[in-house]
This record gives sequence, structure tokens and C-alpha cells, in this order.
Amino acid sequence: MDLHPQILKAIAMMAGISFPDLSPGEARATLREKVALLNQTPPPLRRVLDLYPAGPGGPVPLRVYVPLTAPDNQLLPVVVYFHGGGWTIGSHDTVEPQCRYMANAARAIFVSVEYRLAPEHKFPAAFDDCQWAVRWVHENAEEIGADPARIAIAGDSAGGNLTAVTAQQLRDSGPELCAQILICPITNLIFDTPSYVENADGPVLTRRMQEKWVENYLDDPALRSDPRVSPQQATNFSGLPPATVITASHDPLRDEGIAYAECLSNAGVSVRHRNWEGYPHLFPSMGGYVDAAFEALDFAAKGLNDAFYPE
Repeated sequence: MDLHPQILKAIAMMAGISFPDLSPGEARATLREKVALLNQTPPPLRRVLDLYPAGPGGPVPLRVYVPLTAPDNQLLPVVVYFHGGGWTIGSHDTVEPQCRYMANAARAIFVSVEYRLAPEHKFPAAFDDCQWAVRWVHENAEEIGADPARIAIAGDSAGGNLTAVTAQQLRDSGPELCAQILICPITNLIFDTPSYVENADGPVLTRRMQEKWVENYLDDPALRSDPRVSPQQATNFSGLPPATVITASHDPLRDEGIAYAECLSNAGVSVRHRNWEGYPHLFPSMGGYVDAAFEALDFAAKGLNDAFYPE
């Protein structure tokens, strides 16, 4: 299937940008600029709060999004969100539109995590920060109006990777998670799937970009098969939280996202998966141009609602 017509203008916004050829600082600034152009005005919320608790390697910036409909005297479920960007770029600002939208749609507090970025901070810095952030939210939930018994995690691209590995790590140590949301996730750094051949040159994400991100993130190429980096390489998927998985037909990561959903389902985990035909990597972050962005975010929010507010 060809790319959906709506996506073509969004792709044109990214034309001429070669992220692998930019310095980390230049790439981060470019992403912030493009995200602002690719999205509508973010929806209003009850309040937004920035916190800077001390984490494993220094302060970990957290941004708390409280939905517009939040009641005054009732604890809400909470979603800890890990942004994408190849472990190298990305911030609160680059996922703010999605976090705001899903906070309202899921009737939940969202907490965005600015984990330490590569190449300045190699693996396991981001891995450690994300686990720490979930534990911090659990221990301090009531201070932000959240229910410590209703915690989910979510992320896109590299943030989806961090979501999957965090779910695996916390399965035994806790806290218990209600759900995991994986949006166009990186689940296997082997890069040998048909979708990597079909979509090696993009659009949006290319094989060359992925190779650069991995080079930034890992000191040792042998780590590519470590389950803490490639969650699909794990040997036990049982007991993981219910998953909502979003993939896209024109994404190099399509097949590994589908394969990870199958690993979870085969292990008895409840899985909701949908593959969007005609769309590229991270189309849910292009709400200013693409109607399907909101379809995907609503699909994610339903997974959260089902976990947080069972009938």
C-alpha cells in the first residue's frame, strides 16, 4: 500500500534533514522545531508541573500532566511516559502533544521522563533512569494526585524500547504495572527483518539513522543481543502487563513490533495490536497533518482505560 496522502506533507517537513550527520545538540534542536510544526496546539489540562527529583545519575526531570477532568479529591491512575529519539534526542517538549492528548483521553495523570541521553550517557543510563522513575512515581504517587495501585508505562520508538525492558525488569521486583503501551517500538537490534529491507531509506526513520542511534547508545556491539537492550531476546515473557502495540506499514521497526506482540501473546499476555497501513514511523506524533495520529492515540488510550477502569 502507498503512503496515505495526508502523510506526504508531514514527510515534506522533514525533507533535507540528515540526523546522523548532525551533532547531538543540533539534532535535539531540530527535533524540537519539527515537532512543534507537525502538531496542533496542545489541548488544555488541569495543570502541568515540572519536578527534578534526584535520580541515579543526578536530577531526573519529570513533567506531570494532570487531565482537564481531574476531580479535586480523587486519586487518578498514572502513566509514566518515555520519549523516543534513538536514546540520543527527545525531551518533554517533543512528546508534550501526545502526553496532553492521552492524559485527557485516558483520564490519567501522565509523567514524562527526561532520562539521560546518549552519547554523553551510554547504556545503562537511560535503562536505569526509567526504572528509577517508575519507582519514584510509585513511592510519591499521592503527592502528585496519583493512585500507586494503578500505574502503567508507555513510550514511542526508543521510548517504546525502554517501556518494554522496564516492564520486564519490574515484573519480579515491582511495582506491579497495570499496562504497557508500545508505540512503534524498538524491540530487537538485529535489523534483519523484511521491514528493514523495505523501509531502509525511510520515510522518517532510516536504517542509517538506527545504526547511528545504536552506536551512540552502546559501548559494546555485543550488547545488541542483551535483553536489557533488545527485549525480544528475553527468554520469558509470561507475567508481563497487558500490552497495546502500535505499528506502521512503512516503518523499519514494523516487523519487530509485530514479533514482540506475538511473543507476549504466545506467553499468555493480553495484547491489543494494530498495524496502520500507509503510515511511517511515529505517525502518531504528526497530529497537525494526519488524522490517523489521533486514531492511534485513542487506541493507546483505550488500552489504558481498559486497565485503569475495568467494567
